[in-house]
Amino acid sequence: MTSTTMPTTTSPAPVRRAAAPARPGAVTDLTDHALLHRALRTGTRVVADALTGIAFDEPCCPVRQRELVRWTTRVLAEVRAHAALRRGLEAALSRVVLPGGAPELRRAGGDAALDSALARARQALPLFARDVSAGAPALALTLAELADLVAARLDTEEEGVLPLVDEHVPTAERDRIVRNVRRSLPAGQALFTLPWLLDACHPAERVTVLRTASRPARTVLRFAGARHARTRDAVLGSTW
Repeated sequence: MTSTTMPTTTSPAPVRRAAAPARPGAVTDLTDHALLHRALRTGTRVVADALTGIAFDEPCCPVRQRELVRWTTRVLAEVRAHAALRRGLEAALSRVVLPGGAPELRRAGGDAALDSALARARQALPLFARDVSAGAPALALTLAELADLVAARLDTEEEGVLPLVDEHVPTAERDRIVRNVRRSLPAGQALFTLPWLLDACHPAERVTVLRTASRPARTVLRFAGARHARTRDAVLGSTW
């Protein structure tokens, strides 16, 4: 699949290369689907780990509580959007593959577990926003399950669905599906998503990613980068 639009801090890549694309998984653009997948994996896991710690009496001041709610709300929006994107791409692929569909496509179907986890997370989040002690345990369990589901679904996409999409679905159709999905996101989502994606870059990738970013994207990053860094640090518990 060509790039789709769309933090967590990540450790520096173990080997730094001048030619970033030579490293497996390296990205060169904010719209690269590999970068979105990386951010979804780490974004869901970081918030699940943070809530698990709080459920076991790790400190959570009002600032951390507020930023965890903000982070979780935005990450859940990205997970929902990605599920919609996947369904759109699968539908496009089903129109062009052989009758009966490809085995990889059939394995990727069925979002009931993911949809259920998303719904439970949305239900648990307001309680955590009101009362940390009462809300953290249920939210932590749901987010841990969601992080596992997201990782498993992304593995399936990367191993089977995306190569088929690249091969069979025209670029114009893929781009149209991406645009429709991004338009469905809440207002202001880009103020979270763009710095979240940049934060998921390895250090060696950031220069290239910033160079290839559009002017509007660079403007958002300048405007929202510091705010995002404060949210990230609070989520990680470094501003207690």
